[in-house]
Amino acid sequence: MPFCKRTILPKDVCKPDGRRLPEEARRPVEIFGDLADVCGFSLCSVLRQLSDLSRCSVSILEELEGELVSVCRRSGALEGRVARLQRRVTELVSQPPPKSCYGESNLGF
Repeated sequence: MPFCKRTILPKDVCKPDGRRLPEEARRPVEIFGDLADVCGFSLCSVLRQLSDLSRCSVSILEELEGELVSVCRRSGALEGRVARLQRRVTELVSQPPPKSCYGESNLGF
């Protein structure tokens, strides 16, 4: 069963997540003065999320690259072993069969 290596969660793009102090919580605080402030904050939040997502994707791609390098090395080693085996088989096929030291008369057939 695979285990989660990364957790990606969406964030609210228009809500500031800054915490207010208890004395500030009693009085109403105006968060955004106008629509331009809301748009700027939303744009910054979206860019932060995109940055986090791209960082995670780079991590995933680096992990995949490592796995592919490992598979390439193993397949190269297997290819070398198959080539050596093929050369050995062609050498054995091209040689005449060895003479047995026992004659056919000694076998008892």
